Amino acid sequence: MNERSATRSKAILLAAMLAACSSVELPREQFYRLDVAKASEPDPSRAGVLRVHDLQLGTALASDCLLVQDGVHVVPRPLQRWIAPLDRLVTDALVLGLSRARVCDLVKGGADAGDENWSLHGRIVEFAESRGEQGTEARVTLELWLLSHDQLVFHEEFAVREPLVGEGPDAAVAGLSHGLQQVVSGVVGRMQQAGMFAAARPPAPTPAPAPR
Repeated sequence: MNERSATRSKAILLAAMLAACSSVELPREQFYRLDVAKASEPDPSRAGVLRVHDLQLGTALASDCLLVQDGVHVVPRPLQRWIAPLDRLVTDALVLGLSRARVCDLVKGGADAGDENWSLHGRIVEFAESRGEQGTEARVTLELWLLSHDQLVFHEEFAVREPLVGEGPDAAVAGLSHGLQQVVSGVVGRMQQAGMFAAARPPAPTPAPAPR
């Protein structure tokens, strides 16, 4: 083989290698948001204004990736990421979920102007896919406390274990979303048990006396 033929063979081989490399699809990042329940019918006894302050994020959850917990090990999914910081994402979903429950006249975020009847504070304790002896599940735990004009109404930990339907990040996000919706239902139920909405309703106007 002469030098020209050898050079041509190398060029053909290089072109074939480049074509093979270009045909390999590299993994791409995926971004996720949380689903929120559809709006309920307005509760006839709805009343009051609720402010939801920004939730604090546990140190173990300080990642923009979806997390998988296996015992004491927490492993991020490097190519599956939340569309926004997790504390912001969960706070916004909590505000929207409580608003769509239609039990308050208004649900506001921490920066919204105006007064409120109650303020909800808390921290995100767990928010991850968990793998254990009972199978794979989404774990959502929020520690929440409700104040009424600086008076503590309740301080509870709302914990949900949601078995995953299927595998992979899509199943995990669906389970976490449903778990957070159950936390919303728990907060609403706790406020209803305390009769807070009835207490917030303005008194009915006194009917005018009938003319004599």
